[in-house]
Amino acid sequence: MKNILAIGAHPDDLEFGCFGTLKKHLNKGDNVILAIMSHSTVENSNGDTTRTKDKSKQEAINASKILGAEINFLGFQDTNVPFNKSSIDAIESLIKNHNIDTIYTHWGGDTHQDHINTLDTTLAAGRLINNVFCYEQVPLPRVCVHYPVANYYVDITDTIETKIKACKQHTSQVDKFNEQGLDIIDSVITLAKYRGNQTNIKYAEAFTVLKYLQDNEF
Repeated sequence: MKNILAIGAHPDDLEFGCFGTLKKHLNKGDNVILAIMSHSTVENSNGDTTRTKDKSKQEAINASKILGAEINFLGFQDTNVPFNKSSIDAIESLIKNHNIDTIYTHWGGDTHQDHINTLDTTLAAGRLINNVFCYEQVPLPRVCVHYPVANYYVDITDTIETKIKACKQHTSQVDKFNEQGLDIIDSVITLAKYRGNQTNIKYAEAFTVLKYLQDNEF
């Protein structure tokens, strides 16, 4: 049995990135702990509120109940998630308290400052963890330094319905992107189909492996 810690900068990052895989862990009997770095009120450049603290937190709670995993909110400010002793200590505490041996976190190359600092925080706090995987960002029209190199795939054909149901709980994000002409749920499904095609299955999630310890006997 593995003890999994999945870390997202914001409510919805984990749902879009790796909920299919996390559900498979739960189905196998593994323990899964969710950590969300922020859930504070978000304002755009015009000063308009795109989602409130209470709404984003409730959306994430609803999604975690669908998955069936414990969720932890670390309380940092959205758009200002730090990479410092405070953020590292928060993740280290979860690692210690739950005897974590496997971590899922953001992939390198993203241009969102919260995602970058969450990854750096994870790598510092989880430096002794044997298994570290980086999940993909759902396709959005963002400029990136580089795109993720997928070198590890998980068949989520049997768990994609749970993933999509959980993603749909984030109505604040779904509605925001719909107003921009982007169907984010369709993007999630399309990415899963694409990764599935690469591995000759119906739906998959893809990851960049940073560290993986083969713990089976040969």
